Amino acid sequence: MEYTKEGIEKEFFKFVYKRQLIWHKRFVLKEKAPWTNDDVLKTYKIINVYRELDKCTLYIIDKLKGIKDREKLILNVIFYRFFNQFNLYEKLGIEPFDKIDELLREKLVSSFERIKQDGKAIFNNAYLISSGEKGQKKHVSIINNLGHLNLNELIRDIDNSKSPRESLEIIQTIPMVGPFLACEIWTDLTYFKFFKQKWNDNDFVNIGPGAKLGLEIMYHFKLGKKEQEARLDYLYQIQGDCLKDIHKELGEALEWKDIAFKGAFSNYPFLSITNVEGSLCEFRKYWNIKHGRGKRRYFKAFSNN
Repeated sequence: MEYTKEGIEKEFFKFVYKRQLIWHKRFVLKEKAPWTNDDVLKTYKIINVYRELDKCTLYIIDKLKGIKDREKLILNVIFYRFFNQFNLYEKLGIEPFDKIDELLREKLVSSFERIKQDGKAIFNNAYLISSGEKGQKKHVSIINNLGHLNLNELIRDIDNSKSPRESLEIIQTIPMVGPFLACEIWTDLTYFKFFKQKWNDNDFVNIGPGAKLGLEIMYHFKLGKKEQEARLDYLYQIQGDCLKDIHKELGEALEWKDIAFKGAFSNYPFLSITNVEGSLCEFRKYWNIKHGRGKRRYFKAFSNN
């Protein structure tokens, strides 16, 4: 693989720069919309290139900050990511909990039913959750499963893991947790410095279906697992060179180092491997909309993303 300034890699990093510049103008410089002249980014919902700036991620980081008990922390991270709703705890009328006993189980089930009766979603549509027990509502299965989860054993197995992937596979043993959700949980745990092995979000990422399609758009053919990993690593390695002068090509005054998110959990001023993977997923959406393909979610200027 060879990087060329005219290649599709440059288009990917132009997208990365432009999306981050929107965030910088909006939340750091406090400018009023429009923050870009890119018609796609101005019109459609494309989330931040830093996962840490996602509204739901910001919410759960703030909600669980200061929790030192590892069992309480991992239980609440798992619970939250199943539903992935902004202000979830407030909607349910609860605070982070140590365990799901019968009293809390009943409160959670009734609160979710109330939310459904109000015509509101209880799951975020960002990703799919595996089905629960046959004949049982999905949210009830989740709550029941978490109530019976052996947290001490789960943490012991994670602590004994020899690699990030092995620890991810341990997380996947949790009932109803698939590969994508497991990676969301794993990444959240890095933000709280949960892993005794001191892993962070720049040590590992599991390539999801959206990022896979993003890579295949870039390279114009189907990619096997090893090839996906090699291409992702390549983009990660060349980002410094690609982003260095990209502002000049786009006619912008601010360099990447001026707009990079200073609160990133790793690899500042560039993107962690996790954030490169996430950006590929969003690049897929961006590219498809730009070329008249795919689903479209319109941007709302009052949202936090």
